[in-house]
Amino acid sequence: MSSPSAPARAPAPPAKDPYVELAERIFVSLAARVYGTLAGSDQRKPDPKALAVFSFKLADAFEEAASETPRRKAENEAKRKAAVKLDEVDLSGLLDAQKKS
Repeated sequence: MSSPSAPARAPAPPAKDPYVELAERIFVSLAARVYGTLAGSDQRKPDPKALAVFSFKLADAFEEAASETPRRKAENEAKRKAAVKLDEVDLSGLLDAQKKS
């Protein structure tokens, strides 16, 4: 008895850019508030493209602020220190200064 062949899997969609996902979530939230029925129909609604541009500006501001948090600064400092390769550091000047003293 032969086993039934496994169905062919469709290729996974490419992963979304986290920046775009953040802007998308902001846009959806803003659009729900601006264009929703609770917002009132007598008010003039902004152009959806302008709202999308604003969403990306908010995402930029959020990412910039997130990079300034103490936790992110500590992570970046740890990464910077880990990237230093001691075998590439030139200590000859330091050693020469010690010999002269």
